[in-house]
Amino acid sequence: MDITHNLQINATAADIYNAVATEKGITGWWSKDCSVGESEGKSSLLKFDKEGTIVEMGFRTDLLNPCKKVVWECTQNGNPAWIGTRIITEISEVEKGCVVVFSHAGFDKKWKGQDPFEMTRQGWEHFVNSLVSFCETGVGQPW
Repeated sequence: MDITHNLQINATAADIYNAVATEKGITGWWSKDCSVGESEGKSSLLKFDKEGTIVEMGFRTDLLNPCKKVVWECTQNGNPAWIGTRIITEISEVEKGCVVVFSHAGFDKKWKGQDPFEMTRQGWEHFVNSLVSFCETGVGQPW
C-alpha cells in the first residue's frame, strides 16, 4: 500500500530536490530538529515534539538522483507501520515549475484502515502542503 500525492510546485527542480534531500531543506518543511545524511547510504534522524514527547524517526538515504528523484527508507520509528517503507520524491520539470510525485510506499496491507496507517496518511496531508509552501515561498510549517 502506498500514500501518493501528485503535486504541481511552482519552483525549480533544484529547489525541490534541495528541499527533500538536504538538512537545510528538511528543516524548512518537515522536521525542525534533524540530522540528514546527504549522500547515498547515509542515515538521517528526524525528531518531532508531540505534546512534550520527543518522537524520533530514522531513515537511510537509498537514492539521490539530483533534480529528479530521492528515496529514503525508514529504519526507525515508534509507528511500526513505517519500518521498511520508503519515502520517494520524483521531480519532473514542466513549463511552469515542476510536477512532483511524492509517495510513502510499501506499507504492509495489514495496516489498511488501522490507526498507524491512517495517522500517517493524515500527517502527510499537512506535510505535503508544507513542502509546496516551502518550495514556493521559502516558508513551510515543519514540526
